[in-house]
Amino acid sequence: MLVREFTRRLQEVLPPETAMSGDAIGLQVAPKRPDIGRVSVCLEITDQVVDEARSAGHDAIVTFHPLIYSPLRSIDRSDRVGRIVADCIAADIAVYSVHTAFDAYQHGTNLLLCAALGCNPVGPLVPNGDGQSGMGLIASCDVSYETFVQTVADVCGGPVRHSAPPRTNVSRIAIVAGSGMSFYNDALVAGVDVFVTADVKYHAFHAAAGHIGLVDPGHFEMEQFVPAGLTELLRQQIPSVDFTVSNVRTMPAAYALPSSFRSQTFSIQS
Repeated sequence: MLVREFTRRLQEVLPPETAMSGDAIGLQVAPKRPDIGRVSVCLEITDQVVDEARSAGHDAIVTFHPLIYSPLRSIDRSDRVGRIVADCIAADIAVYSVHTAFDAYQHGTNLLLCAALGCNPVGPLVPNGDGQSGMGLIASCDVSYETFVQTVADVCGGPVRHSAPPRTNVSRIAIVAGSGMSFYNDALVAGVDVFVTADVKYHAFHAAAGHIGLVDPGHFEMEQFVPAGLTELLRQQIPSVDFTVSNVRTMPAAYALPSSFRSQTFSIQS
């Protein structure tokens, strides 16, 4: 498939206008090669992701997180982004970012986590004009808060920071995978019991006390389901291209837990 046709088809599947204003989506590294036939799909691009794509003979990388967030003033190999851009150019590997266009997709980032948690989707937290797509997701469930938090920990696979809602039962939640605290007021207005998002600041937990439950499983932990879900979508919509999920785990941080750590870390604190 010609590069321009490949880009056009990606934009048809995940329209740029559905993404958040100013987001760095689209073609970020244009290749010299005329055709795209084999593509890696990843959460974000690291040196290891580029090595993997190059070894596999892939023509492009479709990444969820943008490689380039702001204009590059120089391409410097001592800088992570500059080095990866240089390596992609040298290997003639195209880079395309989907980011919040996939977040806004009806069956995108937030629905993937919702399904993993066993909740039932209701609709977008902040709908786009079509009423079907949009940022965030409202979902329903019927469990105790303690059970819900433990499920989040089990599904996302890491420690969960959280503060309990006024009610002990959870029937309605809002999900914004990644850094979603800019949608906190939308979650309050929606009247959900719990807001699940990442990168929640310390004082935000204080502000939420008595109003809404806050559950933060971690940024990577919430979005780790994206590469497989995005790959499946692209395989269905662009069958003439061979899409492959990257095997590289791109989580840049590790956790060190205290030796006294016990499962009650996840229980409701009085």
